[in-house]
Amino acid sequence: MKKLIHTCFLILSVSAVMSQTREPIKQNLVFKIDSMGNANIEISSKLNAMQWQAWENAYGGKNISRFKRDIERTLNSMFLYDFDYKENEMDRAWSLNFKAKGVARYLGNNKWVAEIGIKNPDFSKLSNNSYLVTSTSDEDGILTQQNNTIFFPVKASNIQEDKDEFGLAIFNYNLKPVTNRSSLILTIGLIFVGAAIALAGYILLKSRSIQPLKIE
Repeated sequence: MKKLIHTCFLILSVSAVMSQTREPIKQNLVFKIDSMGNANIEISSKLNAMQWQAWENAYGGKNISRFKRDIERTLNSMFLYDFDYKENEMDRAWSLNFKAKGVARYLGNNKWVAEIGIKNPDFSKLSNNSYLVTSTSDEDGILTQQNNTIFFPVKASNIQEDKDEFGLAIFNYNLKPVTNRSSLILTIGLIFVGAAIALAGYILLKSRSIQPLKIE
């Protein structure tokens, strides 16, 4: 996930450089992590006039496939799918929704870690299973303000914000792994099949053990 944040910085830096202004770029990211460690992700931003023009030239409109390829290339360790891009030219705003597998990693013993990858994070707890992580960066003259809202599974517990050895935001939490539904259905199906075979065998043996009564 930390690559995703960096990708957004790179993508929007195009418009920041071309705008030749110190007006910060504001980004909003929403992560909705499920019980399997996968997530629905939404990236959105609202730009000024010059930033919007630069964005349209680089990624907007007919060039959105380039945006998708850049994200897929950067997040090559994840499987990304269901991309949905929308833009509002009147408001100079855009949003991209997609799904990602493997956002949070299972460490065993009901322990999980989600590496958000935000530098100099400020944490705010919104509810028992949601956090807001904000940050402001100024790299190479590019000023960026970022709001990241992270939703964890409802049954997640002991959610703890932290930083890794590089000072990047991470979350640790506890959650009992769920059984894949398809495997559960298959297991139940096999149990029923086994029970049916056993019952058929019992009936067959029972019928053979009963001899017809001979009348002389």
